[in-house]
Amino acid sequence: MTNLVLSLLLLTAGCVDSRRNKVLLVSMDGFRWDYVKSIPTPNLDRLAGLGTRADYVNNTFCTKTFPSHFSVATGLYEESHGIVGNVMYDPEFDETFSPRTKDSKWWNGGEPIWITAVRQGLKSATYFWPGSESEIRGLRPTKYKTYSNVDVRIQIDTVTDWLKGDIDLAVMYSPQPDKAGHTYGPNSQELREKVQEMDQALGYLLDKLEEKKLTSVVNLILTSDHGMTEIDFQKKRIEIASLVNISNIVRRSDRGPLMHITPVEGELETVYAALNRSDKMTVYKKDDIPEFWHYRNNRRIMPLLCVAEEGWSVLWDKDDLINHTDRGNHGYDNRLSSMKPLFFAAGPDIRRNYTIPPFRSVDIYSLLCTLLEVSPAPNNGSFERVRSFVVKQHTASLTHNRTCLLSSPILLVFASLLLSVNCLLKHI
Repeated sequence: MTNLVLSLLLLTAGCVDSRRNKVLLVSMDGFRWDYVKSIPTPNLDRLAGLGTRADYVNNTFCTKTFPSHFSVATGLYEESHGIVGNVMYDPEFDETFSPRTKDSKWWNGGEPIWITAVRQGLKSATYFWPGSESEIRGLRPTKYKTYSNVDVRIQIDTVTDWLKGDIDLAVMYSPQPDKAGHTYGPNSQELREKVQEMDQALGYLLDKLEEKKLTSVVNLILTSDHGMTEIDFQKKRIEIASLVNISNIVRRSDRGPLMHITPVEGELETVYAALNRSDKMTVYKKDDIPEFWHYRNNRRIMPLLCVAEEGWSVLWDKDDLINHTDRGNHGYDNRLSSMKPLFFAAGPDIRRNYTIPPFRSVDIYSLLCTLLEVSPAPNNGSFERVRSFVVKQHTASLTHNRTCLLSSPILLVFASLLLSVNCLLKHI
């Protein structure tokens, strides 16, 4: 009987530390990994000292906002979750997707972390994130905000209030410093000022977490979707109409760093050869798109893909200037240093003052699932690549429950009674 009592007590003690901590996922759009090397960011330095940082993250291709963010949220490559661009055409739907599209049918290719959490009994809340306003696989986050222009400090006040309440996972997206990077370029003074402004916002967030006594119960994950590079629409442009007979093209989608093209039936080789006259872009037949991009096996990828060299833009004709005054863009080859995002993490389950080698953005979903103690949906990431900075040691199925049965007061009393009975028997 003594062994039984000891076993119960040990099991009970082992469950005392099984409390699930909360998670706050934050993205600062377009925050390139190396901005911190040339721009003073004292609050990012502060966060690094509190937790873990990576020099950069290897993000997905194409390096655009909606595809990249949905890969972070789902742990899936873009060919797997199906959001292959900010703009894309689906031949089955015979419709075009834009950043304003919320119809669930476009988003059901992946299960984002806010849906994984809700599916397993937790409460999630999103303050902007691509896909977060759509019903996905029959579910929505517990709370969500419709995208609008709002001060980042209002966002911070709200998400920290959510976490002070009953929300287990909060997700927050800011469009800066991406907007400044597009308008002024990544090497501009305006971008530098916006990066410092976002660093100050981070300081405000860290202060709010402390003020609301959340630092001991919230794991903060800060990342971005992509980087930014200098462009010049006037001097570095590739005009499709000047290379190919446009009557041989049925449809095109997207522009800038890349363009999808569907030729007239039977004209693929002709169009392919004509497009290859440009030495400032690489043209791929769908089956020849590099496997390492994981950007081939989806019906939304058209028969030809044109990918511009860094800093060049694929445009339709001489009048297609997109935003002709922009000085920065992204969407290029994800192997380029200029396309890499940053990563910082801190909290009760995160190793302090630690630097991890670069890993993949699709690994973040597995990290979030581990911190929330939920089972991940099928994904392309790996927790093994981020395991070294997670100090949470218990991930057994018992800890996936909000309360461990063996830590209940009833069982504690029962164990104590057994111990008393055992002592009495020894004296009979």
